[in-house]
Amino acid sequence: MIDTFLKQLSNSDIQWLKHNGHQQKIKRGDVLIEQKRVPNFFYLLITGELSASISQNQGGRLGRAFAALEDEGDLEQEIATFTPGEVLGKMPVVELTPAAMTIRATEQSALLAVPYERLTEQIEADLDFAARFYRAIAILLRERFGRLVQYVLRPKRPQIPPLQDVPLIFGELSDSDVDWMLGVGRLEEVRARQVLIRTGEQIENLYVILQGTLAVFVKEQQPNRLVSLFAALESDEETDESLETEIVRLERGEIVGEAITLENANSTYTLRALENSILLRIPQRQLLLKLQQDVGTASRFYRVVAMLLSGRLQGLISRLGYGRSRYEIGQSLELEADYEDEIDLDTMDNLTLGGARFDWMLKRLKV
Repeated sequence: MIDTFLKQLSNSDIQWLKHNGHQQKIKRGDVLIEQKRVPNFFYLLITGELSASISQNQGGRLGRAFAALEDEGDLEQEIATFTPGEVLGKMPVVELTPAAMTIRATEQSALLAVPYERLTEQIEADLDFAARFYRAIAILLRERFGRLVQYVLRPKRPQIPPLQDVPLIFGELSDSDVDWMLGVGRLEEVRARQVLIRTGEQIENLYVILQGTLAVFVKEQQPNRLVSLFAALESDEETDESLETEIVRLERGEIVGEAITLENANSTYTLRALENSILLRIPQRQLLLKLQQDVGTASRFYRVVAMLLSGRLQGLISRLGYGRSRYEIGQSLELEADYEDEIDLDTMDNLTLGGARFDWMLKRLKV
């Protein structure tokens, strides 16, 4: 894990972080980030170990009733540990704000703390830095999401309800990015129950959902990848499906297969159409070439991928019964509270722009 983030950056990127950050040491048991509080720094863990825990939402009568049934005094659940090389805190665009988890030291630790404002300025001023930074964050978030999914799939854990992502992609990309996608992409019609990506196989395309609904299914991790890859040869499709859990339901305007632009493009999930759908298929080779040649597109694309992965991670935490408070009818609004279903104004602007751009795309494709 120690190289996962840093090896995506250049030497000059790392020197910039060192020059603009300061070392912070915390003792065992100290809280670095408190859940529902907004951190002011981007942290890189240098030495030691941190743990992440989430407190269950007890906001309403239903929440308190389930809390009593669970018979847990503190209602705090540890869900992850962080080792040297991990990044935490406030991250431009992809941060979970306020913090989705409480982060505390399990042993004496040292971190590099970079002020959020300086990092934001650097990302805006240097597109090469931005592209590498967002790609590194996306890789880390993908790993974290995979670990959390496996955590909740352990025996005696509840099944994960379907998630819903907000289609932000077209609000973050530029008109020229979308025009390029239209030029290289090809329309593909898929039937209900058709599998586009299977667990353990190489992902070969990026897909944009134009019409219909797809679902992401995962199953508990096999001891090694070959077992997972060839499991389908030993059992029929129906039996194989019975071992899978639906974790994400994706609709029009969303992207899947983004892992082809990250490390290890082997799929950790199965992607299946829930109904007859129409997709825009973008081959891996053309996409990777575009990202290598156009740093502007690369910075925007990796930012979108990081945002989607961040949203899915937050959505999974929330649907486990933990995380941010949810507004209930009749409840008094708290000005300082950040509700799970609340959308900020910047996101609202991007959704409006993204919706208009997506409609334009559909008209161009005559879908």
